[in-house]
Formats: sequence, structure tokens, C-alpha cells
Amino acid sequence: MRLKKVGEFPLIDIISKQANTSHPSVIKGIGDDAAVVSGNSNRCLLVTTDILREDIHFKKSFTTPYLLGKKCLSVNLSDIAAMGGTPFCYFVSISVPPEISLNFIKELYRGMHQRAKEFNAVLLGGDTVSSFKDIVISITLLGKTKKTSVVYRNRAKKGDLIYVTGYPGESALGLLMLKKDKNSFKRHSAVKKHLDPCPRIELGKALADKKLANSMIDVSDGLLADLGHIIRQSKKGAQISLSQIPLSNSYKKECLKFSKNIYKPVLFGGEDYELLFTSAVPNKIKIKHLSKKLGVPITCIGEITESSKNIIVLDSSNKKMKIKNSGYRHF
Repeated sequence: MRLKKVGEFPLIDIISKQANTSHPSVIKGIGDDAAVVSGNSNRCLLVTTDILREDIHFKKSFTTPYLLGKKCLSVNLSDIAAMGGTPFCYFVSISVPPEISLNFIKELYRGMHQRAKEFNAVLLGGDTVSSFKDIVISITLLGKTKKTSVVYRNRAKKGDLIYVTGYPGESALGLLMLKKDKNSFKRHSAVKKHLDPCPRIELGKALADKKLANSMIDVSDGLLADLGHIIRQSKKGAQISLSQIPLSNSYKKECLKFSKNIYKPVLFGGEDYELLFTSAVPNKIKIKHLSKKLGVPITCIGEITESSKNIIVLDSSNKKMKIKNSGYRHF
């Protein structure tokens, strides 16, 4: 059977079942935003890795090597944020054609170093190899936190409210703009969100430390796809309302020029690197105060329901929608 028939996440399940993750130091292995490894006393280590491949995750004609470097690290930082951790070091392995310029590589790493500096993370190693054509960038990032502060995907509870930070869909809109005319829209806020996303490290840590999130994930594959990870691993269901999903004014102004449905990029687009989390109802006021304190919009978009592993999406008339797309898949 070919991989396109299997699919990305069933493939991960197959690999996970083959692997032996049983070890005295392993708290959480495959299946979350990061692996969790026991440290000293009440501390633990968070480990995440991501690959970005040219013409799949990025196009050189759409971005600069500096911005690409920043985004490469942000993708990993967002995983640490979703676990409620603090980053501290990273490793970079790159595969590049020999014809690539030295200045491109220097700018790529300058972007990584700049983003890492913002969150007090340092580069400790990696590898460099040649490729025939495309650029491939693989980053492994380590974070840390208290064992009691880690937030997993699989602990959503019935009755939990579902929250999302920021304005999902903007990154997907930015990509649509770049594909249509990269020069005309290069200064638009949605394009900036796509090329230079900022991970929610401070917010993720605050939600974890204050015990305000029962489950959490970052929005990388799309709002519905990532909510699907939470409910499947938590063995619950979910119901969300389109009317509750926050849309920025600039998004509402531009979206219909690029998409027939204003909610399609929001539900399926991905690469927002916002946080999607669930929380008990009594935490509403605390979450509102935290949103105001950090200056980050946090919006309730639905609730966790009985164990069905399905997501019900209500339209503006509170009618159930038929959902065909489930977000980005690699195979």
C-alpha cells in the first residue's frame, strides 16, 4: 500500500506501535506537540522536532532567507508553547544544494538566531549535508517546565470550553495573497503572519502554570484538524460555532477576494501557530484577565461534548454544517 493511501497520521500510529517508548525516563512519547522526558526532581524536558522542505513548506520566491530562518524556529517554539514550556536550546540540520550562496545560509541562520534570542534559546549543534536540488531544514528544540505544569492534548473534559488565541485563518489568507501577487500584498498583515509567525510562549506558559488549560495544541494543520487531535486523544466530542470564531477587520475586508467561503481558510488553512485549548467553565474570568494582561485575544468558540470523537460545526443560523475538508495532510 502506498503512503498516499495510508495518510500522515495513520502512518504515525503505525510507527508508534512499532516503536518501544517504554523507558523509566519517558513521561510522554509519540503523540503530542513534544515528547516529555523526566529531569531532576520535579522538572522535565520537552523535545520537539520539525522539518521544512522547499516547495512544500516554503518557496524562496515568497520570502527572504532571514524570515525563513525566523519561521523555521517559530514552528518548533510553538510546539513548546502548546506544552506550557520554556525553550532553552536547539539543533539545526540542513540539506542544501552546493550552488546555494553563502549569504543565503548566513541570513537563514541569522533569522533563527534572532528568533531564538527573543526567547533565550541557544544553538548547540546540528548537521549540514548537500542535496541535488531542494532545501530541507530540520530543527530539534528542547524546552523545560515543571512536571505538574505540562499540558497534554488528551485531557479535555466534557463541558470544557474551547478557546483559540489570536485570529485563525490569517496565515492561510497570507499564502493565498502571495500566490496571487507577492509584490502587491507583501506588506499586508496576513502575509506577515504567514511569513513571520510569533509563537505564544508567554501565554502558553501562563495557561499551564495557572492551571487554566486542561488540554492544548498549536494550530498548525488547521483549526478543525488540530481540534480533532484533541478530541480523539481525549475520547470526547466537540461543538463549535462559526459566529464565535474571531475574524480580524483586515481579514474580513480581504478574504472574499481570495476564497469563496470566508471561513474556509479559518477552519482548514493551518500555519497560524496560535494556541487552541480547553478549559473548565469557572476559569472564564481568569482567562479574560490573562488575555487583557498579555494583550493577546483569547476567544471561546465552543465546548467539549460527550465521547463521540466528532466535531459539530454550527453555521450562523445554528444549523449543523457538512464538513468535507479536514486540514492539511502530507500524504
